[in-house]
Amino acid sequence: MIGRTADLFRLAWGLLYWNTRKSIFRLRKGRGRCPCQSPSDSGKAYETVCEASLTWDRAARFQRLCPLLVRTPDGFRCSVNTADVRPFWGRAFAYYGSTLGGIYLAVVIAVFSVLRVVGYPISIVHVGWPGLWYRVPQARGAWFLARSDSALSKGRITEGLLYLANAYEFDPSNYEIGLRIAQTYQAGNPFLSDQIFERLLREHPGKRESTAAIWLRALVARGSFPRVRDLAATEVILDPVHSNAWMRALIYSSRAIQDNEPLNALLANRLPTATRWRLLIRTELLIRTGRTAEAFAQLSRAWPAGEPGYAVYYQVSELSALGNPMGALDELERHAIEIDGESRVSLTVEALARSGAQRALRGEVERLLAGQPGISTVYILSAELVRRPNTEIFDLLYDKIAGARLEVTAANSQAWLSLLCAAGVSNDLPRFHALAARLKSESAAPATIVGAIEGFFSGDSGIRQASSFLPYLQLPLEMDYALLERFPPQRPHAVPSS
Repeated sequence: MIGRTADLFRLAWGLLYWNTRKSIFRLRKGRGRCPCQSPSDSGKAYETVCEASLTWDRAARFQRLCPLLVRTPDGFRCSVNTADVRPFWGRAFAYYGSTLGGIYLAVVIAVFSVLRVVGYPISIVHVGWPGLWYRVPQARGAWFLARSDSALSKGRITEGLLYLANAYEFDPSNYEIGLRIAQTYQAGNPFLSDQIFERLLREHPGKRESTAAIWLRALVARGSFPRVRDLAATEVILDPVHSNAWMRALIYSSRAIQDNEPLNALLANRLPTATRWRLLIRTELLIRTGRTAEAFAQLSRAWPAGEPGYAVYYQVSELSALGNPMGALDELERHAIEIDGESRVSLTVEALARSGAQRALRGEVERLLAGQPGISTVYILSAELVRRPNTEIFDLLYDKIAGARLEVTAANSQAWLSLLCAAGVSNDLPRFHALAARLKSESAAPATIVGAIEGFFSGDSGIRQASSFLPYLQLPLEMDYALLERFPPQRPHAVPSS
């Protein structure tokens, strides 16, 4: 056993050593001493002893290194003349390759076995083929993600978040995992959430539009107006398809922090995606600098056809806000085809509420609530009630939705939460608490979220900033905007652009 082992080691180094010496001998064209034949023999085939094999425990094993060694009646001899001695690199590479291949295969099987015992959804091909090694961390990420989903579904929040963080650590290129952890941490760890959103925008340009839209909702809900401003100022140029929403966000956020710089920069921009907003920006800057008479005159004029949808929305809304709601309705009628149906409804309700025409407002609301009102109608009316509480209109909405005992489902739970917020703003405490109690009993609306809203409006939480609970609700942007207007974050000073 010892001799066999010793010969094995001699083979391992001999494949390299003897083939190298033979190669040098061949390059010197046979001049000099043969590296492996006995110098005392004739150097002829079948007569010359292989000196290199003499130190082996069994000379026959040297044939694995050099097949020129053969058995003769006189013992093992070299089968070629000295001049014909040559290396056998093919054998060396075959032995080394097969040995390394065997070791590699053993390691692959061991690693695969461990990963499968743990439970990673992986194939042995993913472990064995270098071109598919990237699938290993992906599988580990998927495993941790499944554990996270399981823990969160059972209410083990801390454990679920830890698994989610591990999933992203092992598979940081996975967009879905990155997006989920960014959304999950938007309230508890906004700094980390924003970092991940920025990374997703940078590393997944093909999904930039959807990523930016999701990040916008998270930023607005947190009341992070400086970041909303920066993101909107960029996307209004880069994303012309959704530029109406981005311009709305830019106007709202820059107003909230009293920062005109992004609007001035956009006004100076010569790109077509910027120049289309010039009329709106100039009007907004007139309002912000206190030149309301000039702004009112600008808003009262007929704006050119072809203005972006949000420009029309802005003209109608601001004209109504500056004291001419009936004129705003006229402009709305003139530009009816340029904006979507929800915006028309929202602007109509706003103008009627500002005009003080209670009968007309009631008639419009009754029309909207006739039959089975859509979810968007609940959002629009709830947002209006947050901005301008109206007991009569709230009664109509509450009786139609809550009084009719409509079912609370996952699809409409956000509409119910919007109604709950409207009830809180209206200070209708009996209905507010009755609605909260009902929503707590429905699985579609988590009791912790309802409890947070209830604590906020009842004053028990001691917090008066809507951003304390909005990140958990995922309400439509217009509801977030309305609640942040009524309960704004404490930002006493302007924040410079970054």
